[in-house]
Amino acid sequence: MGMKNESIRACPRCGSVRLRALSLREGGIPGISEVSGLFYCNDCEKHVVPVIFQNMNEYRKFLEGLGGKAHI
Repeated sequence: MGMKNESIRACPRCGSVRLRALSLREGGIPGISEVSGLFYCNDCEKHVVPVIFQNMNEYRKFLEGLGGKAHI
């Protein structure tokens, strides 16, 4: 089971990677919400600008700083 060398986008509040672009009802604009950087976290239910990690080690260190584990 190998991961591609892709960046990891995580919620700065809870560490979750379960993020999605804002819907129209939430004030998002199709194709623009992703570019603006504003996302919705499905776990803490907040609008956030995600933290981007280059690899899993960086992400794990971030989670340790939050004091726990998030949904990966």
